[in-house]
Amino acid sequence: MELNLTGRTGHDTPEDFATLSVVMIDGDEIYVDNGAIHGKSRLERGVDFRTYTKPEDVPNGRRIQEVWIQLKTFESGRGYHGIVSAEIVVNRDLMVGYKSVGPLVMAMEGAIKGKVQLPHLDADQKTKLRTFMETFRADLWANTPDDVKAQLA
Repeated sequence: MELNLTGRTGHDTPEDFATLSVVMIDGDEIYVDNGAIHGKSRLERGVDFRTYTKPEDVPNGRRIQEVWIQLKTFESGRGYHGIVSAEIVVNRDLMVGYKSVGPLVMAMEGAIKGKVQLPHLDADQKTKLRTFMETFRADLWANTPDDVKAQLA
């Protein structure tokens, strides 16, 4: 006998914005990866994060920004509300990396509370994120408050 407790036959992580989503910035590549909400982004799967206790210790590690984004329904419709960045370091060739769960959880919590904090993004990455958010879902961008948009300038 099979119990279908969720009403779904499979669990996936759609690559579209949900109420809470994660945008990954990996060099020039930027995309939604909601698997990151559970620590299972496509960059994290199979990586051993137990070996290194400092990000600088990961040999040839790539710094990946995880940007947690919360949506909210405003009078004009759904828009971006909270946007907070965190960082992981990964070497996919060796399948090792560094991440600290505390800052990732704090980033998630900050986004849920509507904060905009992007300490891990340089000016170029902020511009890429803004362009991505404007074009990926123009309807969400149109309904985003100006004070949130200004923090991505």
